Amino acid sequence: MPKTTRTTLTLTALAFTTPALGAASAQTGTQRQMTPEMQARMKAMQPVNDLAQTVRLLPDLEQNKVTALTRAQAKLLLPLLTSIQKATSVQPNDAKKYLTQIEDRILTARQLTALDSLMLKAEQDREARRTQAQRSGQTQGQRVPGLPGGLGILMGGQRPAGQTGQGQGGQGQGGQPGQFNPFKQGRMADQLGAYIKVLQKK
Repeated sequence: MPKTTRTTLTLTALAFTTPALGAASAQTGTQRQMTPEMQARMKAMQPVNDLAQTVRLLPDLEQNKVTALTRAQAKLLLPLLTSIQKATSVQPNDAKKYLTQIEDRILTARQLTALDSLMLKAEQDREARRTQAQRSGQTQGQRVPGLPGGLGILMGGQRPAGQTGQGQGGQGQGGQPGQFNPFKQGRMADQLGAYIKVLQKK
């Protein structure tokens, strides 16, 4: 898959994110601005966010016979997803390696194109929901599962069940990148577990 396309999608996601972040801050009444440190952390966590987004949408490929993974692809993907599932934490560098394996060695060009379309649609849907929430006076922002504290308004998706203001491993907003695994608990963990079972049946 051409890197330009995936870079464009990332920039598109960020374009949706920036105004949403400002609106969410304004709604809280605190007018919180992202500090350089917070921006640096978000940038450092981008590979983990990208991995989370990709893995979250992989099951949607199964809804179309044309893009569903083959038995051979499932055999390659299963060990990788199992490693992610069992990892205590996902480091940004590890997330990059996982993404490279998924995108360059397992998925076909057609599957990657379909995945990109799903990502763009997901961003558009989240933006529509954020706009509707703002109009109705709701103040709860959407967060990336597992992202420490207030740094999670990036990819979308609600905070996993059981998570409070602190990230995994006792890390709160001051947690360092890679000290958590977004696939370890909550909705992301459930979705990953269900998808692994689907692949095992191929």
